[in-house]
Amino acid sequence: MRKVILFVNITIDGYLSGPNGELDWMMVPDPEMNQTFTDELRAEVDTIVSGRIAHQALDANFRAQAADTASPPALVDFAHWMIKTPKVVFSRSQSDVGENARLATADIPEEIAALKAQPGKGMVLFGGVDTVQQFVQHGLVDEYWIKLYPSALGEGRPLFTDLQQPLNLTLVHSKTYDSGIVTLRYTPA
Repeated sequence: MRKVILFVNITIDGYLSGPNGELDWMMVPDPEMNQTFTDELRAEVDTIVSGRIAHQALDANFRAQAADTASPPALVDFAHWMIKTPKVVFSRSQSDVGENARLATADIPEEIAALKAQPGKGMVLFGGVDTVQQFVQHGLVDEYWIKLYPSALGEGRPLFTDLQQPLNLTLVHSKTYDSGIVTLRYTPA
């Protein structure tokens, strides 16, 4: 059965974004970390799942990155992978999700159950915050891949909210990079 990998950037105080969606705290350059973490991710997954807002932002960002001749080759390569990889987008308001993407036809738990039953590699969930929180609340995440940034916001949009019961996780991998970013991988205990 396929697994769902949640791939998130998070502050040291547990926020996915600032209270108004701010993400400027993520602008910490670390080419080694980006290369290692994204290479490992691409080896594990063949499908991207996300909410509409995250899908639109990622699609625009990676199309621009792929077209930027000044970008480092590794970033261009990852951008092309992001563009080409099949996507499933959860949205209540959008009907056209673009190239290599399809709109989810069921609610999140039903759609993920159907996707998990299909052959293939795992799926990566890139967000947005509301979609990520729903996956966590429904117990749909098989692995948490976290990039922990050395930044604190004091307030914002948390990863874990409205849990029906405590969620215990087992650390299966960690690595600290020169930038101060720590990559963590957890599985539900």
